[in-house]
Amino acid sequence: MTHQEQMLSKANVYVMPAIDDYLATRCLLLNSIFVGLTLAHEAVEKLMKGLLILEGVKIPKSCHEVNTLSELLIKKDKTKYKFLNKNKDFIKHLDQNYAWRYYDGDVKKRSKKRGISELNPIDKLWIALYDRYIEFIPDKYKPGNYLAGYLFAPDIQKFANWSEILKTDNRALEKKTDWQDSFIRWYSGK
Repeated sequence: MTHQEQMLSKANVYVMPAIDDYLATRCLLLNSIFVGLTLAHEAVEKLMKGLLILEGVKIPKSCHEVNTLSELLIKKDKTKYKFLNKNKDFIKHLDQNYAWRYYDGDVKKRSKKRGISELNPIDKLWIALYDRYIEFIPDKYKPGNYLAGYLFAPDIQKFANWSEILKTDNRALEKKTDWQDSFIRWYSGK
């Protein structure tokens, strides 16, 4: 196994569940179940940790704050992760949503905003992070990445509505028009 493959394998310990958490986030929020916001934090946190591994940055022990993780990514490469600076307020808001997961009596730490309106900012941030992840995948495997499989694989679409959950009102994915064509060519071996 090459060094790149080893690093991807380590990162995928976080990335694969991040995709499932993102799918579950969308499912919950599309049905106005706001615990999906806590899961959104998990999806972003795991994807950031996968990226930190790929970037060769040590993840702080027991760190769950996406604000801290985003700072580490920005510090590693200001240009590549400049979109995180633009999303700083929303990233802090995700940390406030995560605070609902463990109740300690201090409601001041928690987000006061919890609604379906947060779905598009989550999509925008998560897809931008996922785009950075795809940059690390060898070119021949990029079209067949995990998320593309959930979105476009005919075998998955026969048995699950994951594609529908991921695509419904997802403005961030609407901009990824080349993903489906690339996946179908890769999937069919053409």
